[in-house]
Amino acid sequence: MDDLYRYEDFQVGTKVFLDHEYGIIVNVKFHENSTVVRWDTSLENDFEDWSGMWGSFVQIGGHIIDPNYRFKYINDDGTLKDF
Repeated sequence: MDDLYRYEDFQVGTKVFLDHEYGIIVNVKFHENSTVVRWDTSLENDFEDWSGMWGSFVQIGGHIIDPNYRFKYINDDGTLKDF
């Protein structure tokens, strides 16, 4: 894992960025060890499970962003905003 982050840094509520997309780690479980990112898109089910892959996430350019970042399509709990 990159020296900048520890696995413990990737917790529910952590805001992240990867490949021109912003997202937040949400409390959704696809399986017992899920760590799921809800991406900031207008798609209703734009979730991705990164369980056990945070080292790879960082190696391919992913990083934690400012906790005050405002999403365009989703709320801080991962639900879609009402437009």
